[in-house]
Amino acid sequence: MSDKRLCAFILPYYGKFPNYFQLFLNSCGTNPDYDWLVFTDDHTEYEYPANVHVHYETFQDMQERVKRRFNGDAELRTPYKLCDFKPIYGYLFEEYLDEYRFWGYGDCDVIYGQLNHFITERMLNEYDKIFSVGHLTLMRNTPENNRRFMLPLDGKPIWHDVVNSERIYTFDESYLSTNVNRIYQEHGFPIFSGDLSANTRASADQFELVHFDETLGVYMTESPLHAVYVWRDGELMRSYFRLGQFTSRELMYMHFQRRAMQVRIDPCKASCYKILPGSFEPLEVSEVTEQNFKTIRWKRLSNQIKHRWSIVRGDMKFWRKKILAKLGK
Repeated sequence: MSDKRLCAFILPYYGKFPNYFQLFLNSCGTNPDYDWLVFTDDHTEYEYPANVHVHYETFQDMQERVKRRFNGDAELRTPYKLCDFKPIYGYLFEEYLDEYRFWGYGDCDVIYGQLNHFITERMLNEYDKIFSVGHLTLMRNTPENNRRFMLPLDGKPIWHDVVNSERIYTFDESYLSTNVNRIYQEHGFPIFSGDLSANTRASADQFELVHFDETLGVYMTESPLHAVYVWRDGELMRSYFRLGQFTSRELMYMHFQRRAMQVRIDPCKASCYKILPGSFEPLEVSEVTEQNFKTIRWKRLSNQIKHRWSIVRGDMKFWRKKILAKLGK
């Protein structure tokens, strides 16, 4: 067994963090085997857990890091383009990673459950890349693995185009385009591509989970489900009835994408709360059981129209950014 720390997730973020960032940090703090290295220009005073290490810097500092690491042969033009650079973080931030077996990339629009209940020692021993999504992926921390993004895909070294274009390649995830997962697949490197996330579809009044089906190579969206989501002392649970059977299932993490979320709890004190489509709220029972399940409010009916409009506006902004990025503006 290595005496190195397990994993450091690298999170460069420039601009204002989401309004529920403290809840994100709290969920990081309940995963002490993992560290987070945050590079940001947001100086808001948060209660950072001991395993979250913040480095204050500007986006220009990040741009200069990219140019310096690639000897001027790469350019990062906008913070939005960082999604394509995620698989490259192990190379860009290599000097921060000496004490770790793995490094990782992900997002901060998530709430973590217990990562160790899902990321097993067998996975860590067998795979050089764990997961295929941009909101959470682990990479084995070796010089060779940290440079595999440079390998050719379909006979072409695509990385140079990725790091110099304003076009968004989604280089960090899926198998549907020019991306790092296809590089691992083509060269036969061991990758665990199962999707264990609770990835919520943004444009839905209820939580609908989207999973990447590695066999079919497509994203599948579940049917709407009456479910209650609860975070308690680091554990994330989903409870629901299906075919008359009450079930509570543990989740590794929830990803909210562009969904607007209100914080109706004290983020520095809440050790237990429920997660609704659009808000974090107090849980009105001591625990969710088969007997009290139907008494728990699980969606905010009065806010549905407002939520739909916020999703439409968010989608418009999202696609406008993508179009402008492709046009080079």
